[in-house]
Amino acid sequence: MSVIKRPPGDQFTFRAFVSLSAKIQIPHDKIYIWASSLSLYYEHKELNESGKWECYTSSNYRKQLVDNIKSDLVVIGLKDHLTSINFTNNDTVPDIAEYLINLFNEYSDKTFILLTSVEGLDAYIKNPNVSIIPWGGDITNHQREYQTLDPILDKNLDSNYCYLSLNRQPRNHRAMLVSLLYELDIQYTGLISCMFKESITKIVKNIDWDVSEYYEEGSIKVQTQGTNINDDFKIYKTHNNNPENFKNCLAEYYKQTFVEIVSETSFTEECFNLTEKTLNSIYGACFPILICSKHSVKFLREMGLDMFDDVVDHSYDNISDPAERLEAAIIDNITLLTDTAYTKDLWVKNKHRFEKNIDFCKERMYNYYSSRSKAMMDKIIHEL
Repeated sequence: MSVIKRPPGDQFTFRAFVSLSAKIQIPHDKIYIWASSLSLYYEHKELNESGKWECYTSSNYRKQLVDNIKSDLVVIGLKDHLTSINFTNNDTVPDIAEYLINLFNEYSDKTFILLTSVEGLDAYIKNPNVSIIPWGGDITNHQREYQTLDPILDKNLDSNYCYLSLNRQPRNHRAMLVSLLYELDIQYTGLISCMFKESITKIVKNIDWDVSEYYEEGSIKVQTQGTNINDDFKIYKTHNNNPENFKNCLAEYYKQTFVEIVSETSFTEECFNLTEKTLNSIYGACFPILICSKHSVKFLREMGLDMFDDVVDHSYDNISDPAERLEAAIIDNITLLTDTAYTKDLWVKNKHRFEKNIDFCKERMYNYYSSRSKAMMDKIIHEL
């Protein structure tokens, strides 16, 4: 087995990779890699054996990947999402997915089994020599730590806020979301972070959505008025430790809020990777408004989570156009985001349902992903 690069907290998917690939009884290559290292924009510095800093880019990791493709059957475990931070609405295929499509075409004489954190990847990767197994998104990271994490079920019912909106990395849909909140003048009932607010207007101006001009006014308000959450961008001391960040920082925000506008990593793509952002919202016991790719709410609902369909209008989840989906997610839930008395009352009445979702995520969520990936691998092996 070749382990090229692993991200922090990937124990669940790494164990899945080992156990699933062990089912295959014929000769094959096993390659495990952090997908982010394949992005053209990736750069990482490490101390080499001489004690000097050495820079590694996607070229290094792509070469290692190719060098390990030798057998007629190749099993690749690809951890994390497949979209770089520079993905825009004009891009028809996530950049890392495009790289993989070309790679599979180049090695058309080989058979690949691709284990991925991404749901719906077959919308892009249609190569006949590739079988895709989704093994669970980054929502499965730090499994053991989350299973012992204390959820936020003791809320401040005297809080002046309805909702939470956390926006760290400067992705286009996050810039548009925060701009929309300010343009609608509903920023006062929310706790909002925007760690790229100094450049938000520039980002919005360069976004190729038809409504971008309308959002520019909101982005200017963000810059002039600021946000009421102003955490340091460097939220991790050494490496990504999401449960610790939840306990040491985010828990206080969740105590003050009852709805979360969850700014996921994926939005304009047809495929999506559900991450700790969704899991934090569940442990934070907030009504979810999911700013993610189309049908991501449907996926969570079918997995077994209560999406509070009688409280939250999730009709946005069926909308393809990103601008329309974003606006529907916010405007169709405007009362929930602005009427504190109404929202708190709903939260109290539904507290038991949040507890059930938290219980689901401590064990059954992982069982769902494990059972599904095992069944898919068994089917593929049977057809080899």
